[in-house]
Amino acid sequence: MTAKAYLFRTISYGLLVVFAVMGINYAVDPYAITGMPRISGVNEYKVDINDRVRLMKKYSPLTTQHDVLILGNSRVEMGLNPANKCFRKAGMTVYNLGIPGASVRQQLAYGLNVIYQQPIDTVFLSLDFTDFIFTRRHARFDNASLLDVREDGFQYDAAGRKNPSYAWERAVDYFQALFSLDSLVSSVRTLVFQSRTSPDRDDAGFNTARDFAESVRVEGPRALFDQKMNDLRDHFAARWFLRDDAGRLDPAFGDLQLFLDLAVERKLRIFLFVNPFHKIYWDLLTDRDYMSLNEEWLGEVTALVKSYPPGLITLWAFSGDSPYIREVVPSADSRSGPLRWFWEPSHYRMELGDLMIETMLSDVCGSKPAFGRRLH
Repeated sequence: MTAKAYLFRTISYGLLVVFAVMGINYAVDPYAITGMPRISGVNEYKVDINDRVRLMKKYSPLTTQHDVLILGNSRVEMGLNPANKCFRKAGMTVYNLGIPGASVRQQLAYGLNVIYQQPIDTVFLSLDFTDFIFTRRHARFDNASLLDVREDGFQYDAAGRKNPSYAWERAVDYFQALFSLDSLVSSVRTLVFQSRTSPDRDDAGFNTARDFAESVRVEGPRALFDQKMNDLRDHFAARWFLRDDAGRLDPAFGDLQLFLDLAVERKLRIFLFVNPFHKIYWDLLTDRDYMSLNEEWLGEVTALVKSYPPGLITLWAFSGDSPYIREVVPSADSRSGPLRWFWEPSHYRMELGDLMIETMLSDVCGSKPAFGRRLH
C-alpha cells in the first residue's frame, strides 16, 4: 500500500467514525436539543438530562411552536404540567422553561430569549421569597441588570438585541453535544437504561420526577423530607436580609420590574404566583424569625404589580396555610409511597400544581378555585 493510499484510508476511516458518532448522538438526542422523535424503549427517556437542563432549555423550546411559557426554578419544572387539562381547554400550547437552581435573572433571560422568537402571549412566572433575600456580606450590588445578560447560544439578549455571534455559539454547542465522548456515553446510557424510573424532561420541558418517585419507593418519603430539611437548616443558618444597609432591595426586584415593563410593552398576559411549601418549611422560617420578612417581601411584590395598569398582570399566592400543606410525613420505616401533594418540603407534586393551574385559569377552564388566593 502506498503512503498516499494509507493516508486516504486513515482520513476516510476517521471521518467515518466522526460521522457515525455524530449520527448516533443526533438520532438518540440524549440532551433533547435536536428534536428527533422519541421512540419507546430506545430514546424515550433522556436519562442523563439532569446535568444538561440549561443546554436543553436553550434550544428545545425552539424546535416546536408555543404560545405560553412557564418560568421558574425546579419547583415549577416538576410541579406545573404543560399537558394540564385547563391549558388544553384554553387552547394554550405550553412549554415549561423551569430551570433548577436558576436565579431570577437567569429565569427571565431564558424566557425573553424564547419570547423574542416565538408567538408567546402568556407567561406563568413563579416567585420564591428565598430568591429575593441575601446575606449581609453579599449586599454589595453592582450596576448590572437583566438587560445586561448575555448568554452564549441565545439568539437575543434580554433587551431584544440580536446576538451577532449566535450562529457560531450555537454551532459550538451542537458540536459539543453531538461529537464528544461525554455525549456518546450519554447516548449509550440512554439506549441501555431506558426505564420508567429514569430521569427525564419531556418535549414540553416538564420534569416527570421519575427519579424522585424511585427514591421514595426505595427509601420512603421521610428520607427525602429529612434530607431537604437538613439542607434548609444549613441554608438558613446564616442571617438573611431583604434590604442592605442602604435600604436597597435585592437586584432581583429590579430584574422583575424590567421584565414586567417589557411584558406590558408587548401586551403579554402575566400570571405571577408564589409557590407553596410544606408546613414544616414554614415552621423552620418561623423558628428562624423570617416570617415577617416574608410578609414584607410579599407586600413589595404586590405593590410592584399594582403599579401597572390593570388587566395584564395578576398575582396569586399559594404560600398560605391550607390543608394541602399539612400532610403528615410518615415515619422513617414507612414505604407507603409519596405524599399526595409534596415530594419533600420545597417541591410540590404535579397533583398540587394542577390545582394551582385550575385556580389561575378558572375563568377559561370552568374550574372551581380550590387553592390559593388572588392578591391582585
